[in-house]
Amino acid sequence: MQRLFTMLLAGLALVYLLACSSRADAGRFPTRYDGLIRTAVHRWWPRHELAGWEWFKAQLYQESLLSPDAVSPVGARGLAQFMPATWAEVCSQLGTGLVSPHVAEHSVNAGAYYMARLWLGWSSPRPEADRWDLARASYNAGFGNMLKAQKKSGGAILYTDIIAALPSVTGHHAKETQTYVERIHHWHKEIRGGR
Repeated sequence: MQRLFTMLLAGLALVYLLACSSRADAGRFPTRYDGLIRTAVHRWWPRHELAGWEWFKAQLYQESLLSPDAVSPVGARGLAQFMPATWAEVCSQLGTGLVSPHVAEHSVNAGAYYMARLWLGWSSPRPEADRWDLARASYNAGFGNMLKAQKKSGGAILYTDIIAALPSVTGHHAKETQTYVERIHHWHKEIRGGR
């Protein structure tokens, strides 16, 4: 009887720990904007069924911790962390007028649109995962800087070869871009429950 009671207590403790862990993850990756993210990815991303909306959620988490009020030390704003000039350009292209980057709907839609543009910029034949990682790196370092890195790499097509040449373009900031892409992969895995 004592053994059965001990096993029951251990089982209850395990259930409690799993429930706490699940709630902690839900708190880390709030679901409040999931509908907006899904809609924007479905609208703008080519081959969105391959990329998956969770990738963009992971990117937005890396950008702002999913906070629409986020403002970076360099002035990037909103969930998708747009710099003012890029925000004005994207708003013009979308025909929205200069709306606030702190409104989640505008920021998520503009971010998905901008990522689609960057993805389209990496049009040479290459593995799909490399194409998306190059778009993510471009979001962080700038498309022009990533093109310069590609040129410095001898015209490489793979992400690893191009990112290896980025320090010759952006100096010590290249590590930030590499870490940015790595963290998006990490957050994506966590969002998907370790899958």
